Amino acid sequence: MAEPLKAQFGATVVRRLATEIVAAYPQFQRASFERAALLGLADLELLARGRHIAGVLHHYLPKTFPAATRVILATLPDVRVPAVGMASFFYLPHTEFVARFGLGHFAASMRALHELTQVFTAEFAMRPFLEKHQEATLERLRRWTHDPSEHVRRLVSESTRTRLPWA
Repeated sequence: MAEPLKAQFGATVVRRLATEIVAAYPQFQRASFERAALLGLADLELLARGRHIAGVLHHYLPKTFPAATRVILATLPDVRVPAVGMASFFYLPHTEFVARFGLGHFAASMRALHELTQVFTAEFAMRPFLEKHQEATLERLRRWTHDPSEHVRRLVSESTRTRLPWA
């Protein structure tokens, strides 16, 4: 039987994420983050793993959302091209962090999701914003229909679908 997708999203991902964050935020408590992120991770399904890691990140990144998202965005590759296959799922905790902790910071969240969707789909992360800030989010998405990035334009169509795969 083939290995489940969630098995590819484990300790290696947590260690890589910690390495990238400490490069952008030297005071990051890497060892503590890794221990906390791995605690219970094996019992979770794929999307729940991303949410779990995002929650742990919240405890170890700067306390203000704008500062925390600056760190997260500093870890993105310079060339915004989605990775092939499961590799892009590395950024699942990043988008989950914005969805979970960014609702009170609309502008910063929209900037972050605009960048993140160019390496990993942010369609799930847009859903809480559509629920809480419907008019502002729809206006932002309307403007993004003309964005030069095909990934941003795809975010518009995918995040406004009434039914998503896995949702």
